[in-house]
Amino acid sequence: MVDILSAHVAFLLFESIFCFISAILCALKNSQEKKARVVITLLNIMAGALLLFDFFEYIFHGRPGALASFVMYSSNLMVFLLCDLFLIVICIYLSIVIFGEFSFKKDQPCRKRNILCFLISIIGMLLVLISHFTGLYYTIDGMNQYHRGDYFYVSVIIAMLGMAIIFSILIQYRKKIKKYRFLALLSYILLPLIGFIFQLLFFGFTYMDIGIALSVNILFVENIVYQNKRIIMAERTDIRTGLANEQGCMEWLEEHKGHPELAEHAVVFFDISRISSINRKYGPETGNRVLKAFAGSFKEEFSKEEFIGHLHGDQFVAIIRKEHLPEVMKKLSDLKVKFTDDTGRDRESRLPVTAGVYEIKPGDFNAEDILTYAATALEQAKAGTGHPIVYMTKELMDSIEEKKRLEAKIRKGLENGEFEPYYQPKVNSRTKLLCGAEALARWNHKGEIINPNDFIHIMEMNESICDLDMYMLRAICKDISSWKEQGLQIPPISINFSRRNLADPDLAKKIDEIVTESGVPKELIEIEITETTDEFSISVMKEFVDDLRRRGFCSSIDDFGSGNASMAVLREISFDTMKIDKGFIDRDFSKDLTILNHIIKMAQSIGLTIVAEGVEQENQVKTLNSFGAEIIQGFYYDRPMPKDQMIERIKNPRYDK
Repeated sequence: MVDILSAHVAFLLFESIFCFISAILCALKNSQEKKARVVITLLNIMAGALLLFDFFEYIFHGRPGALASFVMYSSNLMVFLLCDLFLIVICIYLSIVIFGEFSFKKDQPCRKRNILCFLISIIGMLLVLISHFTGLYYTIDGMNQYHRGDYFYVSVIIAMLGMAIIFSILIQYRKKIKKYRFLALLSYILLPLIGFIFQLLFFGFTYMDIGIALSVNILFVENIVYQNKRIIMAERTDIRTGLANEQGCMEWLEEHKGHPELAEHAVVFFDISRISSINRKYGPETGNRVLKAFAGSFKEEFSKEEFIGHLHGDQFVAIIRKEHLPEVMKKLSDLKVKFTDDTGRDRESRLPVTAGVYEIKPGDFNAEDILTYAATALEQAKAGTGHPIVYMTKELMDSIEEKKRLEAKIRKGLENGEFEPYYQPKVNSRTKLLCGAEALARWNHKGEIINPNDFIHIMEMNESICDLDMYMLRAICKDISSWKEQGLQIPPISINFSRRNLADPDLAKKIDEIVTESGVPKELIEIEITETTDEFSISVMKEFVDDLRRRGFCSSIDDFGSGNASMAVLREISFDTMKIDKGFIDRDFSKDLTILNHIIKMAQSIGLTIVAEGVEQENQVKTLNSFGAEIIQGFYYDRPMPKDQMIERIKNPRYDK
């Protein structure tokens, strides 16, 4: 038959070890918030120590000798002290859970009750120390047996007063915490109370201490669950706005897949157009505050059955009930946001919105397709249709299917080597000699040469453009190697890399590896990048260009003047060549020509080589020459040509024009 006392002592030891293990696990779990982790670790150590001292007390109870006497006195002292100390630590943990921090500042909620709880705990510990020498709470007789003192119940009353204060705070602010957190904290009140009642009925067993330790274990488990939920939430949440991110949006749709009520919703993809201008005018921190202010105000419009998420940049997605759609679209059509700029001034700004809308059908089950339909409607709205809000139609649906078929063909074309470089010569208009060429991608599909306008924009969207750029680099290196073997005098060849490649921090290294492996001299390869920096910051482009320069490559800024960051790009990044946007050359208005003249003079003054592209007429060449720009690329001299024709042009580099 099992001895109940022995089982009780064994349980004390087991639970003590469990508390210490929990403390170690909690200390090692770096994903938790530091404040909460420290307090939970401390609580588990204290609970483990409390039970361990209880264990020693039972082991040495009634045993003779000085060692037993020392253990009985010290164990009882620590048990009573720890019971009062728990009030302080639980009070701190409660404040961290509810308010995010603990302090005695005047504006701190529950400041007076926190101070009172601390005072009660300190008074309790002082009385414990007095009792240790006077027998107020307990005495140890000559046989080293424990006996309750006449004022033992004072220690219980003090503990209960502290718990009552903690209970009052918990009840008052219960709505500020999740239900499971409330129940876990409530266990700290209930379990010791239940333990105390049992302890009164069954004298000799430390049920109250066991109740405290169990409640601490519950708090530990609750904290782990809470932190894991925070990690999962962080994966689904955009940090800047607090809204769900793309993954959260996809999961919401997947969770509702197959539910009939999903067909009662519509998806709205929309861009807030002026965020980039606010970033430039007031700074990115202000831009983030605007996004957060918008997210906070707009989220209030949605019911529990609806959804709003922030995908990236200035792009949002909302999934709303169809009857709610007119109201939401009306608000989006005249969106105003109040915010505070970096100087502390309150401002209000109207934010134009471009949106694409797709009304979900009963047969729609694929979350990605549903979002794609709305995103495609948004692309149509942004394509200059004159309508800021575009609804998905059957015609647009057909275009999506056609786009999917084309994407599949493009992927197959890359696998089959159907893409090839065409070379458009660059000519020195003063010497009339070939001085370089730009390699342009052409798709040779079943004998038909497909123009880049028909596939580049699609590849930009699905990021297969990055694969095409590397493919083209290898093909160009192969052509140059072949021309070298023929003993030809090869001019530098430039290749345009999409900005999407800048997402790869090892881009310059990969380019270097391909060119080095081919044996092509690096001075024969020039990398072109457009100056627009909407997707990536100037610092990202600068790092890439600097890396290219360190590796021995020249770089070119393409379409200069077409984007929004021209001067900033020139100031920050050390390009070797500037290619002027053909928009300045197509028009001969005096204003355009004046700007063009100044751009050329400025570029030359900082040591840049000038290339004018898109030149088709003789008068354009003369104008450019008068401004000091001599290197010309365009139909006036030559159209893009396959490598066989380029060989002949290299052999005969002089132009008669």
